[in-house]
Amino acid sequence: MSVVCYGELMKASNKSNPRERILKVADRLFYAEGVRATGTEKIMSLAEVAKATFYRHFESKDALVLAYLENRDRALWDYLSHPTPPKDLREVLIKFEQMANWPEIIGCPFLRIASEFPDTAHPFHRLAIQHQNKIIDYLTDQLEPFAIDKRAAAAAILSIIDGAFSIRMVYGNSNVIPILSPAEAVLKSFQSVRTQRRR
Repeated sequence: MSVVCYGELMKASNKSNPRERILKVADRLFYAEGVRATGTEKIMSLAEVAKATFYRHFESKDALVLAYLENRDRALWDYLSHPTPPKDLREVLIKFEQMANWPEIIGCPFLRIASEFPDTAHPFHRLAIQHQNKIIDYLTDQLEPFAIDKRAAAAAILSIIDGAFSIRMVYGNSNVIPILSPAEAVLKSFQSVRTQRRR
């Protein structure tokens, strides 16, 4: 899910660096058009690198895809922690909601890659699973102050976040997609269930 634009992450990179040019072009194409639909020849052409240069930096297209996903994952955590880390779950949810409604967002890159490569044993799909699990761990930590089943609540909140990015993928950016209010409603339902069990 991790869905910050890698182009933003690379603003300060050296424009003459061929590896960075390849990654920047691949990021844009993989995210917008899909991995299967994007050939290395097109990436080389737009990045203005020779075939030998491409393979000097990436031994295969798969290696480039893995680098793309690793950069997308890193970009999400950079976004969440800057300029300062959120102080509570509410601030985390606000950041996710803001990101989900950026004009350039067309879905979660990890959900998109998982749909392209549905075999859960595939290296790309495994990275998507790892990414999702990291978010669940992060949300579980944010839920520390709450006396509820934190892991289950984190998974439920992640489903709302993923749903928001999926809605953007289907409907585009014509509507504002909420995350904070439905996530808070889910959290209240977990608190309500715990209260009822105590009675």
